[in-house]
Amino acid sequence: MQPGFDTWTIGFLLVSCIGFLLSIKLLREKTGRKMNAPIILILLGFAIILMQYVAYWTGYKAKYPWLYGYDSTWYLLFGPLLYQYVVQFYHATYRIRWMHYLPAGILAILTTIYFLRTGGRFFDPSVTKETLHYFFRAMHSPWMGAISMGIYIFTIQNFIAFHRQEGMQQYTHLRDRWALWLVRWFSLFVIAYLSYFVLVRFSFFNVAWDYAISFMMTLGIYGLGYFVIKEPSIFNGMLWKQLFLPSSSENGSGLTSETESEFYALLLDHMEAEQPYLDNQLRLVTLADQIGLSAHTLSHLINERSGMNFNQFINNYRLSHAEDLLESDIELPVKQVYFNSGFNNKATFYKVFRSKHHCTPSVYQSRKGKP
Repeated sequence: MQPGFDTWTIGFLLVSCIGFLLSIKLLREKTGRKMNAPIILILLGFAIILMQYVAYWTGYKAKYPWLYGYDSTWYLLFGPLLYQYVVQFYHATYRIRWMHYLPAGILAILTTIYFLRTGGRFFDPSVTKETLHYFFRAMHSPWMGAISMGIYIFTIQNFIAFHRQEGMQQYTHLRDRWALWLVRWFSLFVIAYLSYFVLVRFSFFNVAWDYAISFMMTLGIYGLGYFVIKEPSIFNGMLWKQLFLPSSSENGSGLTSETESEFYALLLDHMEAEQPYLDNQLRLVTLADQIGLSAHTLSHLINERSGMNFNQFINNYRLSHAEDLLESDIELPVKQVYFNSGFNNKATFYKVFRSKHHCTPSVYQSRKGKP
């Protein structure tokens, strides 16, 4: 059969390209890029694997055998990478030990050895009798990757449970729910991956089943990636409140006008006295914990009383602080101004600044410096 594409394989090839685009999107975000590196690698690895699947379905595997070989290495990497990401979410500076990556490293070395020796035909009869090749085949087994990913799902769930505390703050509660959702998406991927090696043994299995399983694997990994991309919105209470934040019946959103005024005054006093907006990583739930309100109530107060969402409300304070810095020291670098004012990146600062002053911070600074 001549290699060729059909509607399904073209679709999966496009889906593979989406994985590369999601990786690039996370890579271009300067804020949190280092922390997101494990998820970037997971998305990139799966995009490569999906492209290999397309090569298999279309018949190009036989024509270009060197396209294959490293997929098993990626499967051994996925578990440690997700574990690293979740651990960092609890301890930003913590790094898991190198032994977690050792199996994937060993397999990558063996794959490279046999790639060079066989030109990508890893199971060529000339090498299959070697003792080293027996070890290579054992590590290359799909069950090895499945076992590894299953172990890490169990490990991550236990890690989350270990850090769960009674009467904890809203931020830690939201973080636990967030991490568990990542585990659920990854579990969907692993279950779909395992189902292939179970169902392929039955006579009813055909390429349609293979496509369906690959679709579920795609849903699991890209769902995980999408949750990571939307993480700032979720933690600022601007997305999926019902999923991550307490419902209105639990946080007293039915406030009287007098109570709203009292709570809003408490918020404004806290903003002026403590200047929490100077924290570059400030989240809605963190601010709610600081003043003793629920995240839902705080979000409601900000929306109703200020007419802004959380990000706009905080950036308004940051902008005022930046204006003070620009006016008080005309020699102060703009980069230092926006960072010291709580902004995470230059693009956001310039957007907010231009919206109000219709000029760049440098021009504003020079005008204020004139006698």
